[in-house]
Amino acid sequence: MLELPVVSSDINTKTRQSYWAVIVLLLVVMAVIYLSGLNQEASVTTIFGFIFGYILQRSRFCFAAGFRDIFMIRNATVSRAILFLILLTSIGFFIVHSIKGGLLPEYGIIYPLGLHTVVGGLLFGFGLVIAGSCVTGCLMRMGEGYLMQWCTFLGLLIGSAFGAWNLAWWGPRFIESAPVVFIPAVIGWPFSIALYVITITALYLFSVWYEKGTLKDYNIFKFELDRSMIISGLRSINGMIFKGANWSYTLGAVALALTNILLFVFWGKPAGITSGLTHFTGWISSQIGFTPHNWYYFEKLIFLESSRIYLQHPLLYLATAIVFGSFFASLMHREFRIRRPKSIKFIFSGLTGGVLLGYSSRVAMGCNFGGLWSGASSFSLHAWVFGLFILLGAYFGGKFFLKYLI
Repeated sequence: MLELPVVSSDINTKTRQSYWAVIVLLLVVMAVIYLSGLNQEASVTTIFGFIFGYILQRSRFCFAAGFRDIFMIRNATVSRAILFLILLTSIGFFIVHSIKGGLLPEYGIIYPLGLHTVVGGLLFGFGLVIAGSCVTGCLMRMGEGYLMQWCTFLGLLIGSAFGAWNLAWWGPRFIESAPVVFIPAVIGWPFSIALYVITITALYLFSVWYEKGTLKDYNIFKFELDRSMIISGLRSINGMIFKGANWSYTLGAVALALTNILLFVFWGKPAGITSGLTHFTGWISSQIGFTPHNWYYFEKLIFLESSRIYLQHPLLYLATAIVFGSFFASLMHREFRIRRPKSIKFIFSGLTGGVLLGYSSRVAMGCNFGGLWSGASSFSLHAWVFGLFILLGAYFGGKFFLKYLI
């Protein structure tokens, strides 16, 4: 992590953060230019990862909160934003799919649905609660200076490596025989779109009722927009991006959806995270004497993600760029500071939660970003089952958190 200068005045320190933000931006631009001559896909995913990181930091959009807060504080605000995000991205993916000649069945995130999806979802939901973040939330907070999330990231790498190796048990027993369900192939596109709109609207309204106890006088078109933020943004792009308060969750959902849709247009694939990180663990493992090319994940399942291995995988660059995008945003808005864990207990919690996130993302074949968001937006049934069991895992994780970690 880049060291910030120590000055006597807090005002001067915050002012200098803006200068460091410019340096970070220039470094990312130089990295993109360098990668464009070596790995064109990586240069594209670096750009979009940086944008994702910026949006996540400004909106504090964390999938973990969407699953955790429902049970722990009976608040479904982020949950509704996630539903809105999936609906917008699904419509966008459908439009891209229609215009570019049917990309989704081949290039969308459409994975087998089986017991591995259920177990992976349960472990992922439990892990995100005790880790204090989802995978993308971990990367975003790393960029903001949260040291606990660096512990979570270490656990994420460990869990990913173990999961990639352990798929030799899951694969032949469950994954290879599991059905791959692309919803429009079963019921057609008109019914699929209608089903998504009806289901997401119903879940949205149910979350309102669950939180508030009533739907009386609730305006679904309000979408909990931060009105002052939207008006500011409409008046000035500069005002929306570089000034003012944090974005609302809804504004974050709109920006994230648009970015993933554009990534699908320019790269030809939706966003993901953990497959790139798993390739990084493959490289680390190969450096210390293991043979990851013989692991089931790399030997048998790699065709599902990319023919590139280890440090060439484009999603590794997307994940790295999220950290730098968040770092840039926190510096630009003078919010960066080192935040230490409250106790050793939380360090252990973050590390353990990270291991669960990494392992479960390999068992379920994706995380909250790719497996859930991009998967549901690709009209894959596995993503909805994965999300349901993430919710159930988060329930048990919340019980554990309140009993043993508070």
